[in-house]
Amino acid sequence: MRPTLLIQGNFEQASRLLHQLLITDLPLDCVVMPNTMDDAPRYQPLVVASALCPRLTIRVGTATDYGKATWLVVLDRHVADTPITTMVAELRLLVKRIVENGFNGQLIFAGEQDELLTYFAWKFSGLSASQIWGLGTYPLTRLLTYRLAERLGVGATMIQATVVGSASAPIVAWSRTYIGPAPLLMYLANADADFDADDLGKMGTWLQREATEQQATLRYLAIIRLIQATLSQQPLIAPVTNIHEDTPAFAAASPVLVGEKGIQHLTNLVLSDEEQQAYAEQIAAIRTQLTTIESQQTEGK
Repeated sequence: MRPTLLIQGNFEQASRLLHQLLITDLPLDCVVMPNTMDDAPRYQPLVVASALCPRLTIRVGTATDYGKATWLVVLDRHVADTPITTMVAELRLLVKRIVENGFNGQLIFAGEQDELLTYFAWKFSGLSASQIWGLGTYPLTRLLTYRLAERLGVGATMIQATVVGSASAPIVAWSRTYIGPAPLLMYLANADADFDADDLGKMGTWLQREATEQQATLRYLAIIRLIQATLSQQPLIAPVTNIHEDTPAFAAASPVLVGEKGIQHLTNLVLSDEEQQAYAEQIAAIRTQLTTIESQQTEGK
């Protein structure tokens, strides 16, 4: 029996992800959950096209499919400039619906502000923290990996890059980035290396600039890569957004094991002093935002 991947989002985004899945042809029962009933007929050409895939099927789902889901990928459901409080209110309704219909799979946030949505989905649902995560900085980490590989003239499999925090404000952990068995910073100390600290600064600035651009396609590719790894029983260590059950709790991207049972924390994140300060400042800002949203929810009752 093939695993079931549910996709929840607006037609434009969901159809783009489905096109990528058709090309990849993973062994999946892919079920799209339209935001509106008017969108359902628009998916018919993709449903028909999936007949050409030996392993992948696509169909339009109903509420009963939530209880069958291995993964539920939630794409951006809002229009531009939607207040975060509105997004959280919509999320509460979605979580209520999926839980009432027996959802017990992995809930994956693949859109913007996933550090906030991951946290509130965990608060609303009662599901385990291991079942709820967002793509976080993993798409940008992959982008940085391939850029480094090109710059250094090595294969991408030789690069282990680490980017933490949030997709909108990524923090490159150069101290946790490796070229083969050697830390990147040690590589810089090699007099023969055509790469120096200035190059790191420029690359960090470039990644920050990319973080402000539209990341949808990067996210679709990242979703497929993570699911592909799980299906092949080769789970990845990736900096996805995950719940940190500290006091107070928060969600942010840090390296965890992503596999068929969800995410699994491996060890504490160790950064350089400068990186740790930037990360701590970002976590403080996320916690403040969570507190503000929670207080607004309370006031609205």
